[in-house]
Amino acid sequence: MIKKLTTTLAVLLLTGSTMAATPRVIPVWPHLNVPVAQRHTKIVKHHSIGYVATGPILWPTMTLFPAPQKRANGCAIVICPGGAYWIEAMSLEGYRVARWFNKLGVSCYVLKYRLPGARIPPSGVPWPLQDVRRAVQIVRAHAKQWHINPQRVGVMGFSAGGSVASLAGVHWLPGNPDAANKLNRFSTRPDFLVLGYPVISMMPGITHPGSQDGLLGKNPPLDLEEYFSSELNVTPLTPPTFMFYAHDDTTVNHQNEKRFYAALKRNGVPVTLVEFKLGWHGFGLGRKGTDSTQWPMDCARWLKRMHFIPR
Repeated sequence: MIKKLTTTLAVLLLTGSTMAATPRVIPVWPHLNVPVAQRHTKIVKHHSIGYVATGPILWPTMTLFPAPQKRANGCAIVICPGGAYWIEAMSLEGYRVARWFNKLGVSCYVLKYRLPGARIPPSGVPWPLQDVRRAVQIVRAHAKQWHINPQRVGVMGFSAGGSVASLAGVHWLPGNPDAANKLNRFSTRPDFLVLGYPVISMMPGITHPGSQDGLLGKNPPLDLEEYFSSELNVTPLTPPTFMFYAHDDTTVNHQNEKRFYAALKRNGVPVTLVEFKLGWHGFGLGRKGTDSTQWPMDCARWLKRMHFIPR
């Protein structure tokens, strides 16, 4: 099973304004019943955020960005690009971020998760949450092969990808040592979260309406809004978290970050929240000419302080 997961797929990696061959892409669910013709995702260039993946995304994959051998320190991050659950900003909030963290010795895995299409599947678990859980298990299952410390596997997300990442942190599954499927023997709990201008809440008046529509559909029942509002589901076992956003962001209500921060504090979970003056929304590694470009180094210092990467 695990060996089959390393089957490579021929795809294109879009970085910056150029196109280059992907080093490695593997399917998240290699036995998913999706016709071959529907496994290809449409990639288009957006006028402001670079290349994006658009729906339907029915065949989730992980693009592997291993840290250079001389710098690798065993830390790994699964990255979830944002896009209001309707698109995924693969270059701005995926590939570029992965290459930056590679410089720190961190191996990265950019997740192209299935878009929910405004509905919850019969299992009750949204496709993006299923996919990020499995991605964490895949990384841990390959820890020796990929030179990863299985206790230093984090999940990062931007905007709606932050919703995916935060849900992975509050609705995780423990490993089952007796599971027939070897991957299910590994916990889905991230060891840490990194959340950029995230959508956290699904509650009216706080949530980002477009993301709520994309995940839950129009006028969802209260129990779904509450269950998929990460700030309402924090426990002392929720992973340590680093969050950042820009004060001038008018797209996602700042109560998303602030309420999640408060909930983490109440539960004794280590958390750092950084507010920048300028950057608006969707700034990826930072919008040029603003203080939002500082977040990668702030995050690096946090990872060192929390002992996820060496000082």
